[in-house]
Amino acid sequence: MKHKKIKIAVALVVVGLIGGVIYNQVTAKKSYEYSDYYVETKTTKKESNKENEEASEKELSLSLLKKTNKDVVGILEFDDRIIYEPIVQAPDNDYYVRRNIDKQYANAGIPFVSADGNIDSKNVVIYGHSSKWDNIIFTPLMSYTDQNYYKKHDTFKFITEDETRIYQIFGVMNIDLNDLNDSLEFTQTEWDSTNSFNAFISDSINRGLYKTGVSVNKEDRLMTLVTCDTRGNNKRIVILAKLVDTEYV
Repeated sequence: MKHKKIKIAVALVVVGLIGGVIYNQVTAKKSYEYSDYYVETKTTKKESNKENEEASEKELSLSLLKKTNKDVVGILEFDDRIIYEPIVQAPDNDYYVRRNIDKQYANAGIPFVSADGNIDSKNVVIYGHSSKWDNIIFTPLMSYTDQNYYKKHDTFKFITEDETRIYQIFGVMNIDLNDLNDSLEFTQTEWDSTNSFNAFISDSINRGLYKTGVSVNKEDRLMTLVTCDTRGNNKRIVILAKLVDTEYV
């Protein structure tokens, strides 16, 4: 129990750091423009007045990103690319709160995997900033408070060197850090028993803003995205998703 309380206390600090951008929203800009990291992949036929006109499809190059920064562990890609960002991980959760991919100061930081786990954990926890004034990094996550928005963007991908993982969102929570009864167990990366994992899933679904109808079982692997809800006082948006498919390179 003592160990659990310590982990929750640490999680509170991390989640609090993510919320820090609230107090400097005016200067919050997108942490990095990744134009130099796009590569042409394949040509796709598109509707046009000209017959057989082809358009090049561009994607972020994970290999180019990793050449710049070895801490890059993947790319997060949402439907319609409402979010399309490199993801990093450092030995501590403070490092990328205010740094970009070049490890230079950036108020909006860069999304990062919690140092408590890794991309192969039972629950991969990723933190990132948002803003009600600028469309930075995780700002689109605030739109998930609207169920109709969720229905249009209910899946996303996490791309690594070896595979592309497809996740389906099963829960959306709006956590009030001022409420001591609001648990921070969504930041856990592992569980010591099936019962504790099942209890977490049940609690998360019950506390969701709406029912998604997506079921979760003990074998499922999760990804949790956390950002500040800058429209409210000390609140966090928590997106919970399960792995539904894997495409290998």
